[in-house]
Amino acid sequence: MTHEFEYKGIHYSVTVYEEIKGRWTWSFQIENGAIRKCMDLPMEQEEIAREEVMRKVKWMIDHKKWLPPSRSAS
Repeated sequence: MTHEFEYKGIHYSVTVYEEIKGRWTWSFQIENGAIRKCMDLPMEQEEIAREEVMRKVKWMIDHKKWLPPSRSAS
């Protein structure tokens, strides 16, 4: 399942899927950039995983780490 969000005017999506039985795999994509696999945790740790993924995405947006090197300098 994929959820769409916006932070500081930047669109991103978080996808959660069961790759291994009993475990959630979390990935995210900022704008139209690369899809990044973030973590793989047991299903009962969903809240911890959600918070960590959101923290990581927001950090990347705040520090412009999702932009190609030529665009992040501006």
